[in-house]
Amino acid sequence: MTRVAFQAAAAPVVAPLRTASEHSSRRLVVGTTQVLASQVVLAAVGLATLPVLGRQLGSALYGDFSLFVMLLGVVTYQDVARQLLIHAQANKDAGEEQLDALARLLTTAIVALALGAGLFVLEPLTAVALAGAALLHGLASRDYATLAVDGSVGVASAIRNFAWACAFASVAGLAFVSKSPLAYAAPFVVANALIALSYRTLAGPRAKVASSCGPWWARASGWAQLHHAEHWPKWRSKASDLLGFTLASSVIVVADRVLLDKTVGGDELGLYCGAADLVLRVHVVSSALAAALYPSLASLLHERGYAFAAQHFVRVATWIVCAYFLGLAALLCLDRAALTTFLGPAFAAAQPVFVLLVVGSFVHALGFLLTPWQRAQGDFDSQRRAYTNAAVAMVAVGTVLVPLYGAIGAACAYLVARSAELQLIAHEVRRMPRALLPRWKLASATGMFVALAAFGAWRILGGS
Repeated sequence: MTRVAFQAAAAPVVAPLRTASEHSSRRLVVGTTQVLASQVVLAAVGLATLPVLGRQLGSALYGDFSLFVMLLGVVTYQDVARQLLIHAQANKDAGEEQLDALARLLTTAIVALALGAGLFVLEPLTAVALAGAALLHGLASRDYATLAVDGSVGVASAIRNFAWACAFASVAGLAFVSKSPLAYAAPFVVANALIALSYRTLAGPRAKVASSCGPWWARASGWAQLHHAEHWPKWRSKASDLLGFTLASSVIVVADRVLLDKTVGGDELGLYCGAADLVLRVHVVSSALAAALYPSLASLLHERGYAFAAQHFVRVATWIVCAYFLGLAALLCLDRAALTTFLGPAFAAAQPVFVLLVVGSFVHALGFLLTPWQRAQGDFDSQRRAYTNAAVAMVAVGTVLVPLYGAIGAACAYLVARSAELQLIAHEVRRMPRALLPRWKLASATGMFVALAAFGAWRILGGS
């Protein structure tokens, strides 16, 4: 099927293809630039507040703050409605009533998840704040999808990033006067409220939908409109795949920290969280690209076909992988300086952990490229299987290594989790024709990873 599409796209209609390619490239560049610029602001504020938070809160309390922010990210990541809504709106295959109902139903699910997870891990008031922030995130999903499909994903992401930058700055300011958990939870609730209001204003008025029959809870949650809808079986299948993926990837995100918290805790958790938070700032570029790529590729596949979209994707991915290699190599050169500058002298002991996480981030970044490409094709199953397998392997390895080696064991568990991205790569190698994905590019990426791993080992052993 893909080979036939490739041959058809290779027909001599050069001028229209070039025009479409230039248009999609401009749209991707503009969207990515807008997202990246706001991500840089968010990362800069995050880096600027790290010294304040690390010193004012101390390693143990900083671990609690990092755990709250991580849980908020994990819970809102379960909002699979945004992915389904973007896909449905790009393909124009659902009505307003069904789209609204889908958004409400999945918002109800993430609020319940936030409350349950929060009560298990956090203090009760902080758990309520977590659920409130999740509710506001869900209420903004419908408008976010509308903005993304209309080519305004950069603006939507910029609003979110600026609001979160203000939240981080507020937490840093409050750290001087209060150590209460609500001091670092409330700013994120306010930030999500401002995001939801901004999206609603920019998306403009929506068509009114007819009220449906049924119990109040069914109408409020959207179930009354969905369970007999034409698209519900398809959405349910894709939502199951997406939820399987998001749950598995969330386990990957939290497993190392939760295992440290439950088995070692204290300063060891703080050292690991500090190093991990610093390394993960690198992914501002990855998440910016993923946010811009998904709606762009979904529209391109619908309008121009598989082969044309695949050529566009491979061209973008090639440049990004090379840029990541150079950036991570530079970060390895500055490992000790980065830790002491941004986190303080107490975090210098986390240098081996930092290096291991930087090396793993190269493979991790590939997932931010492959996931939007596969989802744009309507393939949500590949990510579910890959990340479920990786989550099981990570927990198994972490359960053994974290109690024995602390933060180093958690870093090793993170490296094991990168098997998820390797599975996604293997899937695309099998599916994409060689004419679209030259094997020398895969060999080059492998060589870059080996070089980073060797350089990282040298740094850990005392290289300077």
